[in-house]
Amino acid sequence: MIPETSSGMNWKQTVDLLNILLRLYRLLWQVSPFHLLGNLFFRVLLALHPVVQLYITTALVNRVALVITEGHSIVGALNIILLQAGLFIASSGVRALDGMIMASMKTKTRFHIEEKMAVHSSRLPLVHFDRPDFHDSFHRAMASQNSLFLIDNSFAIIQSLLTFSGYFAVVAGFHWILAVGLLLFVTPSLIVNFRLGRQRFLQMVMQTPVARKAQYVFYLLTGRDAAKEVRLFDLSNYLLGAWRSLFWKNANEQLRLERKGLAMNWGVDAFGTLVGGALLTGLAWLGTKGRLTIGQYVALTEAFSSANNQLMIIANNLAIIHQNILFARELFAFFELPEEEQSAEQRRMPERITRGIEVRDLSFCYPNRAEPSIRDINLHIAPGQKIAIVGDNGAGKSTLAKCMLGLYTPTTGSVCIDGADIRNLERSDLRRKITAVFQDYVRYQMTVRENIGFGSLERMHDDAWLEVAAAKSGADEFIDRMPQRFDALLGPMFEGGRELSHGQWQKIAIGRAYFRDAEIVVLDEPTASMDPLTEAMVFENFLRMAEGKTAIIISHRLGICKAVDRIYVMKNGRIIEQGTHEELLGQKRGIPAHVRNAVEVV
Repeated sequence: MIPETSSGMNWKQTVDLLNILLRLYRLLWQVSPFHLLGNLFFRVLLALHPVVQLYITTALVNRVALVITEGHSIVGALNIILLQAGLFIASSGVRALDGMIMASMKTKTRFHIEEKMAVHSSRLPLVHFDRPDFHDSFHRAMASQNSLFLIDNSFAIIQSLLTFSGYFAVVAGFHWILAVGLLLFVTPSLIVNFRLGRQRFLQMVMQTPVARKAQYVFYLLTGRDAAKEVRLFDLSNYLLGAWRSLFWKNANEQLRLERKGLAMNWGVDAFGTLVGGALLTGLAWLGTKGRLTIGQYVALTEAFSSANNQLMIIANNLAIIHQNILFARELFAFFELPEEEQSAEQRRMPERITRGIEVRDLSFCYPNRAEPSIRDINLHIAPGQKIAIVGDNGAGKSTLAKCMLGLYTPTTGSVCIDGADIRNLERSDLRRKITAVFQDYVRYQMTVRENIGFGSLERMHDDAWLEVAAAKSGADEFIDRMPQRFDALLGPMFEGGRELSHGQWQKIAIGRAYFRDAEIVVLDEPTASMDPLTEAMVFENFLRMAEGKTAIIISHRLGICKAVDRIYVMKNGRIIEQGTHEELLGQKRGIPAHVRNAVEVV
């Protein structure tokens, strides 16, 4: 959600921002009402302390003046000093308790927000993750952790308002003009800081795409994934140049805004100095009229100075609150992104598929793209049938697979299992009956047990099942050489982790798919980096494992076309040919050359 570009705020915008602040406080109340009330109570005590000290200072100065000028006993002054010291010690204790409670509340709130973001992200439609604007939104939502400062800022305002109200009442008791002078301190600072806060937020929104790209290029320079190619192709100078350009593009814009802000605040400070001088002159004038004692003069001078500080605290915190409320708006906007659609009609997945999978007039278009990636797809997979979907890279094979698995919601058409649209099936029930290995499988920097066991969490600690899955995928040959076997840590990210070759990681991913005893099995080009012998073994094991199950193999390099029941050939998002291995050999026209060669492999 991007705000309007105007630097001013109309009434509707003010109401919207107040609503966001109330939402944040409702969230705080939900996280920990005890901490919220405790902080409010302590801030009230801290707010009253300076006003009480003002009266004590007045009494102390007057008492000391009598001691010096008239020889009164010092005992009275000492009693006041002891009272003042006791109040300072008590105030320090209250401030420490307030800090401890505030730190605890911030920690709990940060945990609550991050947990909620993680849960919500896992429930968003998969297609969101193919959209650059979604990643920009998520980046801003993560930056909205700054909205936690709203807790401190808003409590600081409450405390300062109470303190200022006490000072204002004291000053107004002497002359109303002095009270008006106090108010003049805050107006310019409020206007300037509000405008700066809004401009900073708008700048952050506009700079998000460049900031993300700069982070990505920096990761290429410093991360492991690109390290080999950066050195081999001598890319460091080019990438450094790109990073410098992106970094300074944003940095220069930020510096221009900060220079503007410093100049405006200098003007505010100069104005405040003039107003302060006028107020001190007013106090001197009241002194000439005999309306002030020495203690009152000292106390009022302190009141002016302290009230000015309180007003500046209020102005600065209001500006920060305004800026951070805009960050919080991005957070709440992220939470409002619709999760995966849940049909009102939630049906159970059949225990055994009896009628098969039917794709009817299926089309899918990625967001922000004019042309659909797949269109007018119709096919039927009988129970236990094994099919292959082949075609060029970019032909739409993987997109079709994701629609058939229920990971993408079709733009038009439907995917049905035993006549039931998969959108009407219970999602968790549907996914328990499906397993898949994708091209971009995950390399979990965790143990072998977890890497394979994620296929079926309830059996993760069943070593017998792990042995079978590892053997079927061929991963057992290197797992058995590890001293800790299934408890060995994989990947270089954490100490003690063992890196695997690309082919070994693929076998782990295939083992994860085997580990789930699923009704439908999908292999989306999982053997692309394997040698022909290993590939043949994996497919042989796969077909053995898939006996009696519905199997879908997606590839542009398929050496086992003879072993599947039916082959579908895709091009430009459509199915252009289909048939058995023998039938397609007689229909070579229109089939991509490398796919035709794959079909002809004996």
